[in-house]
Amino acid sequence: MVATKCILLLLLGLVTPVFAQLKWDQPRQKLSVKPGEKAVTAKYRFTNSSTSPVTIVDVRPSCGCTTATLAKKTYAPGESGEIEAKLNFAGHTGHQEKWIYVTTNVAGTQPMLLTLAVDIPLDITIEPEFVMWSIGEPAIPKTIRIVVPYGFPAKIVSVQTDNPAIQVQLKEARAGKQWEVKVTPTETKELMKAIVLIRTDYPAEKPATYSAYARVQ
Repeated sequence: MVATKCILLLLLGLVTPVFAQLKWDQPRQKLSVKPGEKAVTAKYRFTNSSTSPVTIVDVRPSCGCTTATLAKKTYAPGESGEIEAKLNFAGHTGHQEKWIYVTTNVAGTQPMLLTLAVDIPLDITIEPEFVMWSIGEPAIPKTIRIVVPYGFPAKIVSVQTDNPAIQVQLKEARAGKQWEVKVTPTETKELMKAIVLIRTDYPAEKPATYSAYARVQ
């Protein structure tokens, strides 16, 4: 009898307690971005996989361009929920990766790290962004090429400079996809510079303007 009690106590001592915790479906997400988009939204679904309630006490994005919302804070055993994260990347291009730190009331646990990655395409490509002439060089036209990526709804509607001594002429080289701007200084006897302002028709409520630069030096 004593031996049986000892065995039972040993077995109970080997049982691992079930701690309160959240199980995440996709803690790391990578979203596709379409040309012209300015924001993406990711949803991080989780389930309380333990036998005790879990309270989310803090949801903290890594930067001001990301927001995270949660319907409620406390989840019963077996209950599911989700955190909705929105990344506003207007003005940014290339690979972007943001983090969201989720802290619960479970003692002894580190904050959960959620990640959101996107690759943001360029709206349009301007090449070269700078055209230059040396003083005394013949004032021959130089060309700036503007390419709109497939699927991006913008068109180039006008181009001008902030210096009348440097003139520009816009030409559509490939319908709806590529334009050329010929930039010509009236003379190259002295230093001068200009900003080449390239105006689009997108978005309709506030069309974007891009810049290139011309200089005699």
